Amino acid sequence: MKLTRTICALAMLLSAGACTTGTSHMNETNALQGTWACVSAMVDGKPLRADTVQLLHLTLTQDRYKTEKGSEVLFDSSYRIDQSKHPAQISMMGTEGDLAGKEAQGIYSLQGDTLHICYTMPGEPRPTAFESAAGSKAYLIIWKRQ
Repeated sequence: MKLTRTICALAMLLSAGACTTGTSHMNETNALQGTWACVSAMVDGKPLRADTVQLLHLTLTQDRYKTEKGSEVLFDSSYRIDQSKHPAQISMMGTEGDLAGKEAQGIYSLQGDTLHICYTMPGEPRPTAFESAAGSKAYLIIWKRQ
């Protein structure tokens, strides 16, 4: 009888923890949703030109991550986040073109209306810091909510 109560108590705690994690994930996903304008971008240690930066925008929905340069779609994908990691991780799975079915891995930080994302294209290791050193193949992009 005592063992049954212990198992039930553990099950309730585990379920409560799972619900809390799910809610937290949804709250962060909700906070990320919206349209973002590029403030600055660095690729493989080199800053993008200001005229290019001005054309970049990101649209995040509950499950879609889309980067555009003007009217040209650069990267369209589904995405998932993992806040249990430090820094928080984002994984983007390509949904069309050459990147369909391929996963880009990154990290992100959301502070107010500023979103920092550092990622690599599919096949490259996930960045561990918000930097884009020469030869790293990392993209470091700072977005501002529109």
